Amino acid sequence: MSTPEEIKLASNYLRGNLHSELGERTTEFSHDGVVLLKFHGIYQQDDRDVRRARAAKRLPLDYSCMVRTAVPGGVITPTQWLALDQLSDIADGTMRLTSRQGVQFHVVHKENLRQLVHDINGALLTTLAACGDVVPNIMANPFPDERQTIIQPVLKQLVQRFRPQTSSYWEIWIDGEKAVTAEPNNSIEHLEPVYGETYLPRKFKIGIAWPGDNSIDVYTQDVGIVPTLSNGTTGDLTGFVVYAGGGLGMSHAREDDTYPRLASELGWVTPDQVVNVVEAIVMTQRDHGNRADRHRARLKYLIDEMGIDWLTAQVQERSGVTLQLSPGIPAWDAADYHGWNLTGTKFTYGLPIPSGRVADRNGLALRTALRTLARSGLIESFIVTPRQDLLISGVNKSDRANVETILRNYGVPLANDVSALARLSIACPALPTCGQALGEAERVLPQLVGAIDKSLADVGVGGAAIRLNMTGCPNGCSRPYTAEIGIVGRTKTTYDVYVGGSVGGERLAERLRADVALADIPALLSPVFAGYATDGLQGETFGDYCNRVGTEQLISILPTPMVRRRRATADAEANSNES
Repeated sequence: MSTPEEIKLASNYLRGNLHSELGERTTEFSHDGVVLLKFHGIYQQDDRDVRRARAAKRLPLDYSCMVRTAVPGGVITPTQWLALDQLSDIADGTMRLTSRQGVQFHVVHKENLRQLVHDINGALLTTLAACGDVVPNIMANPFPDERQTIIQPVLKQLVQRFRPQTSSYWEIWIDGEKAVTAEPNNSIEHLEPVYGETYLPRKFKIGIAWPGDNSIDVYTQDVGIVPTLSNGTTGDLTGFVVYAGGGLGMSHAREDDTYPRLASELGWVTPDQVVNVVEAIVMTQRDHGNRADRHRARLKYLIDEMGIDWLTAQVQERSGVTLQLSPGIPAWDAADYHGWNLTGTKFTYGLPIPSGRVADRNGLALRTALRTLARSGLIESFIVTPRQDLLISGVNKSDRANVETILRNYGVPLANDVSALARLSIACPALPTCGQALGEAERVLPQLVGAIDKSLADVGVGGAAIRLNMTGCPNGCSRPYTAEIGIVGRTKTTYDVYVGGSVGGERLAERLRADVALADIPALLSPVFAGYATDGLQGETFGDYCNRVGTEQLISILPTPMVRRRRATADAEANSNES
């Protein structure tokens, strides 16, 4: 077993020494504590902007924590929103909406952790299993219309089945007291019927899509389920198509044996069978997943090693369910929901939130605006979308103008105020807080989007609706490998550029070039945009165009590798100086 596996086994169901470490007057946790904190929804980080300067002065790192709140399906009541908003003052004064429909707090110092986690639970939310080697926040199609009568029951069953049962969370963070939600089952205290003593080999992502609407990127999940309806996209629920083995994380140093993978179709099951079948997949991964090499510990590698037929046999034996052939599902799209949408008898406004960051900054009082809406009585809920945006839901027709007025009064751009590319671009936090980040993402995304918007306009396709996903490392948290344009951090200053993913998420992008300087990305893509402008078919998306033309042809029209050219110039200058 790898070291993290040994730590989990010795932890007494995620306790370890976390309780005593919280009481120590230090700014950081031990190595073992950092491993266990993840199961409690917490990552220890440090400010990498000052890491080198502090090291030069022989000062300890500037430690803090990121705390992740699990929000199944992204639904947050106004009361819960106000509680989270207030708690952001314990962090860096912001909240961040995630690409898995949760909420993160950044720069939370050790001495404030217990209060933050305790009060999140007081709002009937939890950080338990928001990350770690378990099933984290379960995604679900966010659109708040009649589809939720089908989605919500199965979502609740999955959350209940896969939330860890250990009471350690309550002992450490809630002083033994239990909130109403996420309450462990006392009859099996200290026992994990699904996870066992060492939990899973790695995180295990689950998502519920909707036929024809793949906003959750169902093929990127370890397990994705799609309802089947009597009339295709409408009608009565007949069952679920189950997919298994998706996952996007890879390593630049191990591109030969780590890679993004789309989920494979496993089969079709009836509504009463689906949760047991998902559990059987989870338990198969628990028992057979790679616990020696965490780089290859996800379900996708187990399926590629053993085969989809092997997994099918395991699932059928464990669940007692015979998987049937899928009846087929409608073609995919991925709605962005921006602007006003009629949902039942009321309306929902889809508000773009750049990189999911809810803050009052630079004359834009987004945090204050959303707090005002939460207090206004004009809305029923906020819903976090898989693209880090926010649905403002349950608005009466007569109140739509009031909602817009509140947003505009605080300088918040509405959906029509920003370009299509800006609305459809997402990024992970990356530097300075994420310990995995190799380069920037969130902080440089506006600059990159602006430059690409100009490149699009220069060739005559300004305003093109292109989905751009940017991440600071190859782990793929913002799902760059299924995007029409994927930007993946390789070094502090360079990125790998991918193109050709599909709007519906059923196709992986391909790498156009590796190791490209950030400032050179628009120029690199410019000839591809020009080709799209002249040769794109009527109604063809940019991703579909790139896929039709093919990566080999696209590479042939790219400019000379600019990073290499600069290096050659630098080498020539160095040789000249030596001469």
